[in-house]
Amino acid sequence: MVNLNLAAGARILGFLFSPDNLIMPFKWSHDAGIPNKHIPETWVTIVTGDGANLEASGSEPFISLWDDGGRRIGQHWVENNINKLPVSNDPNDNIYKIPHTQNRDPMATAQYVMISQLYSETICISAVQVSNGKLSATCYGDLAMYCGAKWFLSQRKVGDKYPKCVYMSSGGIVDNYPRSISFHVNDMLGTPSKIQMYRKDQQKYLCRSTPRFGWWRRLEPDGTVPFFKPPLQYDVDKETGLEGCDKSPELAVDRVVWDKGVYTRPKIKGIKTIKELRRSIPESARNRTENVLSKRRGSNRDPSHLIVTEAEGHEASLVCNSTTSDGWDVVSLREGKYCDMTVKRLYDLCTLTNVNNCFDIERKLLVGRSGIDARGTMSAGETVEKAYRTTEYWKS
Repeated sequence: MVNLNLAAGARILGFLFSPDNLIMPFKWSHDAGIPNKHIPETWVTIVTGDGANLEASGSEPFISLWDDGGRRIGQHWVENNINKLPVSNDPNDNIYKIPHTQNRDPMATAQYVMISQLYSETICISAVQVSNGKLSATCYGDLAMYCGAKWFLSQRKVGDKYPKCVYMSSGGIVDNYPRSISFHVNDMLGTPSKIQMYRKDQQKYLCRSTPRFGWWRRLEPDGTVPFFKPPLQYDVDKETGLEGCDKSPELAVDRVVWDKGVYTRPKIKGIKTIKELRRSIPESARNRTENVLSKRRGSNRDPSHLIVTEAEGHEASLVCNSTTSDGWDVVSLREGKYCDMTVKRLYDLCTLTNVNNCFDIERKLLVGRSGIDARGTMSAGETVEKAYRTTEYWKS
């Protein structure tokens, strides 16, 4: 059997989500961040959403590693706020090689990873690839978006896709940005049988399995995360020869409610009833995460900045229709739409045949129609000028 996971730059290390939120395997790997043999280190490659223009590359994050038994094996510790994430598009600049110095067995494999931002500077992470030469997998920002974290579009192309990026900040309690994100490394693999299992109930198997993936509002870099005890067992994926679906998928589902506001260690907030275990995360719970930010400035990080993009995956409707997107006004040339992030309202772009209730990209004006909309009373043909001081163009 040919191992389909060995193609250079195209290993099946993770998964993304389609526009309709269907999980799909994704073939991409940064091979320079994968050792050619099993070594006593873990290499962590971080891909940020953007560079200095949108403040998505800030201070280096802390990285913590544990083995499958929950024993810490190594950390990347940031002593001060001087070290910054590089703003280049070269992933080689963001490979962190972490020796296993906190465990008696230096050849242990990191099965749990936590990324933390202790400083108030906001970063936005699109992908985290993890490898020690024995196990390699990638967690993408799409999963954090799907599970309710604050997110935005990413300018960084990974393979032929643009994964979403998730915001992180120690000072993000106001904005509801997580301080830490944790994940179970091997559960991030995009092998076909694992994807098939997740698709049976994506919310349950991905978002309601905190040891598998969790985002934490206050958890500090030296804190700990929940672990699967005992460790999960898996079948072999027949197509790739790698780890496949869980032997007992229900064992991974939370039986308790974890307090996501803890600072140092996991804390049980409550016991779930059978009814609660069976239902998906309610929309109202996700909407509550918007309240603090919405009262302050809506979901627009800077109303004076406009992004114009032509890339597939950068549809303006994605950010406008999401309750957890947080970013800048967007024009999608491919979709022919404009999203006003302050009020989360979607408009068509003006054309020769569409001249009412649309966004004029050349003049950067909202052209109204008769009646009342989110900006007040506007007669047909009346315009509202957007005070954009800067415009950024993203190419596909």
